[in-house]
Amino acid sequence: MKGKKIAALLLCATMTASLVTGCGSSAGDQAVKTEAQDAAAESESAALADADVAPTADTSRKTTAESDERYDKISIGMISDPKDLAPTSMNGDNSKLFIYYNFYEPLFDFRNNEYIPILAKGYTEVDDLHWDVEIYDYIYDTAGNHITADDVVFSLNLLVDSGNAFKFDSFKSVEKVDDYTVRFTWTAPIDSLGALEWPWCRTCIVSQKAYEEGNFTDAPVATGPYKVSEFVSGSRCVLEANDDYWQKDELRDPEHLANVQTIEYNIIAETSQHVIALSTGQIQYSEYIPAENLADFAEGGQYAEGNDVYVTQGSGLYMLMCNNYEGKLTADVNLRKAIYYALDNEAISAATGNTVAAKALGTSFFSDYYSSWEENPDNYMASCDLEKAKEYLSKSGYNGETLTLLAPSDETIKTMMTMIQALLLQAGINVEIVAEEAALAQTDMLDYTKWDILISQIGGGSQVGEWNRPMNNTEFGTGYNMSFIADDTLQEKLLNVKSLAGHTEENETDFVNYILENGYYYALCSPATNSVYSEDFATLVYRESEFLRAGSCDYYLD
Repeated sequence: MKGKKIAALLLCATMTASLVTGCGSSAGDQAVKTEAQDAAAESESAALADADVAPTADTSRKTTAESDERYDKISIGMISDPKDLAPTSMNGDNSKLFIYYNFYEPLFDFRNNEYIPILAKGYTEVDDLHWDVEIYDYIYDTAGNHITADDVVFSLNLLVDSGNAFKFDSFKSVEKVDDYTVRFTWTAPIDSLGALEWPWCRTCIVSQKAYEEGNFTDAPVATGPYKVSEFVSGSRCVLEANDDYWQKDELRDPEHLANVQTIEYNIIAETSQHVIALSTGQIQYSEYIPAENLADFAEGGQYAEGNDVYVTQGSGLYMLMCNNYEGKLTADVNLRKAIYYALDNEAISAATGNTVAAKALGTSFFSDYYSSWEENPDNYMASCDLEKAKEYLSKSGYNGETLTLLAPSDETIKTMMTMIQALLLQAGINVEIVAEEAALAQTDMLDYTKWDILISQIGGGSQVGEWNRPMNNTEFGTGYNMSFIADDTLQEKLLNVKSLAGHTEENETDFVNYILENGYYYALCSPATNSVYSEDFATLVYRESEFLRAGSCDYYLD
């Protein structure tokens, strides 16, 4: 991998130099600037050397974990506005995934491919199509409403009727069995990992009485460890600890704690303002500090006092794929492999400044990702090889035609597209960039005439769940998957690794090897979570590796 890193640095330097050339600088000035830039880059790299190490509590200090006391207040910077707090709109703006789980709770949480009981005590498989879920008989919301089976049925039907019940393919209906038991009826036997994540783990359970009498858009009433004390759309959301939280201490889930009295989410649209807010103490946590400013908050930086940096990999993945529709140039496996071997995902990731390069076909965040995939000699994600790219190109039917690279037009992806265009040109492959508004890109990716190469950001609750969206030929109702592959063997292998019985390392490895053999997909990189935090945090706790659970973090009290 050393050669890859050197290539990444050289290409980034070359592209940076090409951007500067033509701005009126002399060669001597340019050399001085380049040396200064290199020195600055080395300094920043040294400052962030330990940024991928999560903070651990100093056992010699007093923390909330070792005390009944709470930390007073934490202010968190958000870049987008949730607009409302309705339980049926959790899958809207990304900010909701930070905020909602403080006061709304589902039946289960989904972690490491397991259903963790929260409001539910557990579940029973009555038969293939009917499962019963029993809830605790002492659940109360922050207004004192007793939560029963009627409220569970109401909440699920409320979400379905809203039109926002995403990934409810397995859900047919739910009914009350008794005061604290509901029965789910499925559309087919549940044999797929994570099939119930959305109805069980992403449905907010609320009191029917509270919902019908209250205003959940601005002042929701729910069962979580926090309650909303103030919400001003576009400005802030303030939460206070729920002193009457319903669950018994000995049964309380570690991600449903209230270690801080007040959590304030401040909506700050500009990333540059996040830098100011952190440096002045207006906020104590942000994931939106520009990459070029991270070193300012690390050891030796101008804002290092009282702050620190933690950079971790998120659960999403930028996936690149070629159009396999019959008659397309990229339906040729030799051209696909030429494209993939010409790419250098470390260079691409380095250019974005806010992603982590993939090392194999997946995201190491997931427990069902296996590092052994990285060592496969045919793993083109770990091998930028220009000679091999040209060798495959010579075997293909490519004759200099211009290929269309389509993707949504956010800044990170546009940087990737520019890098990909430059890398492929080195191999003799011509590419035009088409960066579209996200909604239009979502529409055009389903039209095989619109693109030859596509970048799509995918995600899921597990590695096989992440693969499902681009690879399953039932996702779009066309008989093709996202890259217009109609391969019965691929579909069979995918359904096998998604099944409860087939979800094994051996089967997943076989699936990955089949994709490499056919050159179907290329994992580019994952979004990096660049967290800058006050040193009053003793530990950081995340949902899905990227959404801070502020109430469950540990804090220093001395």
